[in-house]
Amino acid sequence: MIYKHHSTLRQALMLACAAFLWINVAHAEAVDVSAFQTTSTMRDETKEVVGRLESSHYLGQTIADLDQNEFIADYMTDWDTQRMFFLETELADFQRRFSPSLDKMLSRGHLMPAFEIFLEFRQNVESRVSWVQKRLNEPFDFSGVTTYAPDRSEAEWPVSIAEANVLWERRLQFEMLNELLSLLEPGTDLNDLRELSPEIAKVTPDGVETTVEIEDGATQKTLDEALVEARENIGKRYDRLLRWVQEIEPIDVQETFLTALTHQYDPHSTFMSADTLEEFSIAMRNSLVGIGAVLSDTDGYCTIRELLPGGPAERSGKLKPEDQIVGVAQDNDGEMVDVIGMKLSKIVKMIRGKKGTTVRLKIRPGDGDPSVRKTITLTRDEIKLTAKLAKAEVFEVPAGDKTIAIGVIDLPAFYGSGEPGSGYNSTTEDVEELINKLKEIGVEGIVLDLRANGGGLLSEAIRLTGLFIPVGPVVQVRDYVGQVQEFLDDDPKVAWDGPLMVLVSRFSASASEITAGALKNHQRALIVGDKLTHGKGTVQAVFDMNRGGNWFTSLRPRKGAAKVTVQKYYLPDGSSTQIEGVKSDIVLPSINEYLAVGEGEFPHALAWDSIDSLEWDYDNSHVEDFLVNQSIVEQLQSQSQDRQGSLEEFGYLRENIDWFKARQEQKEFSLNLEERRSRRASDNDFRELMEGRYDTLAALNYTSDEILLNVTEEQNREHDALVAAQAQPADAADIPVGEIEIEEDAKKAAFDIQLREGLRIMADWIAIAQEAGESQALAAAPAGEPRS
Repeated sequence: MIYKHHSTLRQALMLACAAFLWINVAHAEAVDVSAFQTTSTMRDETKEVVGRLESSHYLGQTIADLDQNEFIADYMTDWDTQRMFFLETELADFQRRFSPSLDKMLSRGHLMPAFEIFLEFRQNVESRVSWVQKRLNEPFDFSGVTTYAPDRSEAEWPVSIAEANVLWERRLQFEMLNELLSLLEPGTDLNDLRELSPEIAKVTPDGVETTVEIEDGATQKTLDEALVEARENIGKRYDRLLRWVQEIEPIDVQETFLTALTHQYDPHSTFMSADTLEEFSIAMRNSLVGIGAVLSDTDGYCTIRELLPGGPAERSGKLKPEDQIVGVAQDNDGEMVDVIGMKLSKIVKMIRGKKGTTVRLKIRPGDGDPSVRKTITLTRDEIKLTAKLAKAEVFEVPAGDKTIAIGVIDLPAFYGSGEPGSGYNSTTEDVEELINKLKEIGVEGIVLDLRANGGGLLSEAIRLTGLFIPVGPVVQVRDYVGQVQEFLDDDPKVAWDGPLMVLVSRFSASASEITAGALKNHQRALIVGDKLTHGKGTVQAVFDMNRGGNWFTSLRPRKGAAKVTVQKYYLPDGSSTQIEGVKSDIVLPSINEYLAVGEGEFPHALAWDSIDSLEWDYDNSHVEDFLVNQSIVEQLQSQSQDRQGSLEEFGYLRENIDWFKARQEQKEFSLNLEERRSRRASDNDFRELMEGRYDTLAALNYTSDEILLNVTEEQNREHDALVAAQAQPADAADIPVGEIEIEEDAKKAAFDIQLREGLRIMADWIAIAQEAGESQALAAAPAGEPRS
């Protein structure tokens, strides 16, 4: 960057630095640093974490082996995710002071570097919030050509206060513009407003007396009122940020620091404080009541990472991964609380609540203009990973002048108790029950849908694989000392010996990848879906630090735990599922390819590798009619490619993907009000057009019948009887609008392009066998021929 007026700039910088430093000093006097000291419990926990990492982690590295400079930078980034509060000079200073001896301090349990870095961060936040509140009362010019890149997670920290001020100027303008756009009705013509006042482009505190409609409401406000509200919203947001920082306790700093340490080994190893460990235990018991969504903090925004099958969020059809929660309100009339920048744990507590109560969420969709907002209402329900059991559906798929019955088994997780006779449902037993029901109906092929299956019990993944093979290897597990354990299916019973397909996606993880990979190794199933599955091929163990159960140890302060990666999964052929996951034989177009959801997206993810394959005589005689070899893959792939190039639904899908990809790749956003309003209007037009095309395509859905487990049917009968007993005559007007909308959205979500193509591929496979005259035709290709 080149400046022409050096003397003027120098004076301005000196004044800015002086003002900024004065604010720092003023706030520093109020900072109580005495509490930020390493307690004896913290020292013991830190030493235990270090010990566990060095003795048990799969990598077998010591703390001294780590890049200490990178560790310090990552820890600073955990506090300053957008790299706007710290300066590059502060990073260099911390690295110079702490890197040479950081490993030794950690081994002794000392947390002094963690506290010093945090206190500097807190001081910087206090100073910057003071600057922000002052700047909010000054004019904003939205008529220029300036842009702003909100995602600075990979950027360098500013080198000076002057550079930081420029960044913050643009960030505030970006936030202010987003607030205004979220308040102003999208249909309002800015040119009409400009005719009433040419000052519309340069928004000032006193505003313009022009009436515009406000979203999500029938009332009208002046632009002046909208400006005041926008300033208030942003001001409150930064007040909340300040309170959050000032309320952070030493134990929070310790947890952040030790988690940054464990993440130097891999993204799944972590330190859990006593409170976090309690939350983890509750989650493992599957007894939380909420909306059924996995949330994470992304650049200060509460972001939906995953929707749990059967939860209120998934059933609504109104939420999807990458959507961001920017506001939370209780019941139907509670005040909407802005949660941007709020600590994730606090947001989670606001979303949770008693079963049957409602929560309203203000959502910023993960695609499109960042100013777009929508409000949805959800009824809280108990969320258990085993609550939504496996279910099936029989589809009648057109094949020439007839239809073919194909069964689809939807498996949301590998659930069970791990103990025979426990009374809990078992994944394997449930799927076997559904297979028997599908066989009675006379289906000619089965599709196992694992697209939303994030894993679960390894034992169930092994047993489930055994439903489709006689006996044989399923997975290998190697620990940190190199010992390999083989897990086999030793039950010769085969529940289904017909054509089998496994549908997968980037969300298919862990146990799902073991089942899909093993069936592929056995040439037993055709893998269809996203290019790769998630790629989580590691195993974690939780080491509780509250060891000992005598009276004396119970008087000590509660301790946390270390979750450490101790093993890796390998398929029977020796390949790891880490990073690369399981590759599909036939790839279908999907938006998932452009989501940052794979294991490889995480920093410090363990690398892919391989071990020796298992020597095994794969007896495939029971399914020789439907072995999957390269020859049949190529035939089915060619037919699918023809459809993908000609069918309207794939044209619709490609347009959606291209639009989404373009939005994902957009890093810079205009700070021009008129330009952003125009872009937002075009985005709305596109969405409306695509919704209309979707409704037209949905009419093409195949006819189907749902097949449920006996226990599910019994639960449904009990529920219907209860509803009937309590039913009272009511007019249609008594039905809450929100419930009607949820049902409509859920119905729309049923048009599943990837599943439809999977069914057509299965129909092609069956037709190839039938046209050959006898099933032996499919066994003509060598059974051992590998697939790429």
